[in-house]
Amino acid sequence: MKKKLFFISFGVVIVLAALYLIRYKQAVVFENKIPKVATAIIHINARQIEHHILIDVMKNPLKYVNFKVSKKNKDTLQLKKTISIPRNLFFFTNVLAFKNGWFSSFLKVKNKIKLRQYLVKEGFIQSIDHTITLFNKGNILLAMQDERLLVVYRKNKEAVTLAVLKTIFDEVHFLSDQTDLLKSIVNSKSDMSYATTTKDFLEANFKDGLFEVLGTLNSELFLGSKQNDFTENSEGYINAKINKKHKLFQTLIAEENTRKFNELTKLSLDSIISKWNGDFAFNLKSINSKIDTIVTYEYDDDFNKIEKMAVQELIVPDLDFSFGIDSNLFGYLSRKNAIQVIESDTVFTSMPLYKLYASTNAAALNISTQKDFSGFSIKENKMRLNAYFNIEKYIHKPLEFSFLPTKNSYLQLLKETTIMYTVDSKLSITVVLKNSERNFIGQFVSLN
Repeated sequence: MKKKLFFISFGVVIVLAALYLIRYKQAVVFENKIPKVATAIIHINARQIEHHILIDVMKNPLKYVNFKVSKKNKDTLQLKKTISIPRNLFFFTNVLAFKNGWFSSFLKVKNKIKLRQYLVKEGFIQSIDHTITLFNKGNILLAMQDERLLVVYRKNKEAVTLAVLKTIFDEVHFLSDQTDLLKSIVNSKSDMSYATTTKDFLEANFKDGLFEVLGTLNSELFLGSKQNDFTENSEGYINAKINKKHKLFQTLIAEENTRKFNELTKLSLDSIISKWNGDFAFNLKSINSKIDTIVTYEYDDDFNKIEKMAVQELIVPDLDFSFGIDSNLFGYLSRKNAIQVIESDTVFTSMPLYKLYASTNAAALNISTQKDFSGFSIKENKMRLNAYFNIEKYIHKPLEFSFLPTKNSYLQLLKETTIMYTVDSKLSITVVLKNSERNFIGQFVSLN
């Protein structure tokens, strides 16, 4: 009997090991996936990410026990029954031909009828053009032909025409895994990777308590500039110099956005930008509690004046802004009454949430919540962008007018994030969780 149980157990172990190897250890197939026209590729190793979750489930099974199946989870299960997610998912683009529209590699459709029902239920608008069925919702387009589904993100909707879709469905010329563009992705062991014909290459990984992006990014959006030195106790800071001629920046200051800024502030965005050299620094040193006494008066039945005092706690930031200037930005803001002298204090009045003091020197316009602007000490020029934010500390004591949804359950998992982009185009992005014992992606998945 014991011998029989042993062989049964041994057989089960062999079967499980074989299934594990088949699912998670098969070689990745890159051939016939990416059209030759591609100039940028994103690779998502779906099986490797799934493996992270599997290991996390085995280590923390109780974290995944949920007796109430939410509507979101039901919808996700329904979607999984309609399509087959490949072991490795690719997205590609061609900067000129597709105008930054991103296209997925093909997903296999298992049930067309249920997929249509699901997408229509989720608000997609269906249309049929010859052999291609289209589903539109905002910037997302899904195109289905026969049993193949193409997922498209359209930054510019006009760029993704039916002719472009037909070209991709009918493509017969693909990148070889020996081509320069694809080779770096083939050799990568990371959860996600990104490569371009301009020699950009980034790798992203979900680790225990950490999400990390490392690599090289050749972008002229940020220029090399002086590097400000921030104290280790700061809750958040950012230091960079924007290239005002860059296409992305020009998009941000397009006519519609400029009009809204001018209406909101009663200032001219064009005038401000012409007097700004692109250099800026922001330092949120701390968020403090301040006790404020409010005095009010009431009258009794005999019209006697009665003084009442109330105490309230105010949350106020200790922060500094600094903007590099080429010419007299301070004078322009003063003429427009955005900077005024009030009770002997020079105050920036265009942001009335807090009292902000303004000062200037030959190189910068300085704005601070403190009357004496502490400024920034300067280090050796090594960075294009340097940013840090202590999310945990901020959520514990947010500003009254918070720019983060502090009750968001996902944000409650986060500790801090850092971005460093050097003058030699090396990029590092890290997002750190409070719990460093469990895999990053596993913690987010089990939160559902």
